[in-house]
Amino acid sequence: MFALTSQQTSINSFTPRMEKHGQENVLAGTLKCETTMHSSVLDLFDNGFKKLLYRKPAPGEQPELPLETSDGLTARKLPQLKPLSWDEDFPGYKLSIVSGLALDEVIKLDDVEVSGFVFEALDGGSCKVKFTANFHQDGRTSGKLCQLIQETVELSLVPPSRDDLEAAA
Repeated sequence: MFALTSQQTSINSFTPRMEKHGQENVLAGTLKCETTMHSSVLDLFDNGFKKLLYRKPAPGEQPELPLETSDGLTARKLPQLKPLSWDEDFPGYKLSIVSGLALDEVIKLDDVEVSGFVFEALDGGSCKVKFTANFHQDGRTSGKLCQLIQETVELSLVPPSRDDLEAAA
């Protein structure tokens, strides 16, 4: 499953909103995030995805500095292809953000649904990954997240355990 550990991630936007839960209003929010990773992240979604987007550099091509070289697929195969979207929701994540707003402050959110993945192949074997995180938070956390819009933070996403997935089913 998709996971991030202390990954430098841009917070492109944060949208707080109210959701109706019966008669009760519950504060919720959506983070839109962007990060650059090694193209091996694509294997977590489909084993053929990386081979669709990347190829080995031709002789004489000067590849950009790759993040990591394992299979040699570092050149974009279809540079005219627009970024690809993945339409699937992944519930049950834990999200933590080292915000830099206060010394050693970590914003922690549980029961986060990650979705809206968009993958853009980049030269050098890296991949720009955009995704959306939906969750419930309190007012204080909303304020902190608003301060992080257009900032780069250290973000971690922990997928649910097998036991959590089975309990939810």
